[in-house]
Amino acid sequence: MSVLPIAELKAQEAPAFRNAITVKAFGLSIHLKESPYPEIFPNRLDDKGYATVNYGGIVGYDRFVIGNDLSVRAEQGFYADCAASMAGFTHIGFRGKIFRKGRHEINGGIGPTLVYRHDWNRLEGYIDDGYFRKRGDWQYKFYWYGGEFEYNYQLSAQNDLSITLIPGIPEVVSFGIGFRRRY
Repeated sequence: MSVLPIAELKAQEAPAFRNAITVKAFGLSIHLKESPYPEIFPNRLDDKGYATVNYGGIVGYDRFVIGNDLSVRAEQGFYADCAASMAGFTHIGFRGKIFRKGRHEINGGIGPTLVYRHDWNRLEGYIDDGYFRKRGDWQYKFYWYGGEFEYNYQLSAQNDLSITLIPGIPEVVSFGIGFRRRY
């Protein structure tokens, strides 16, 4: 029986990557309470606007700082929001591994996030509740604590199928799906 040195054992585990790029289609939004304005959601999947399709995408870059377990992620999303208005978010934060078994991995992340959308006050029937701030033709909201949960299924040594859940609690939960490439 041969005993391998610790360095060789670690080398046989998952390779250590320095970076990752994520590209995802975004999304599906599930509203956690009934919208007072479902009629302004042209892509709603039900009459009350609980489920809405949002067409867009997310790109992200991870820089791993502790093995494959902790990274700093910068992420940019552009999409048509529930009212089919141009919207987006900009996020930077820490992403950490919560769970890994075989090809399955769950990560969680948190950090500051800026969410913005083309001003809904131009939409007939919308009454501004003051939740978003306004600047020019845009509304925005800054969160110190924005984040996401991400499920990755390893397709190959470097490539993963990646599904994102973005909890915008207490209003909405959004989903995206795409790929992550580690290098």
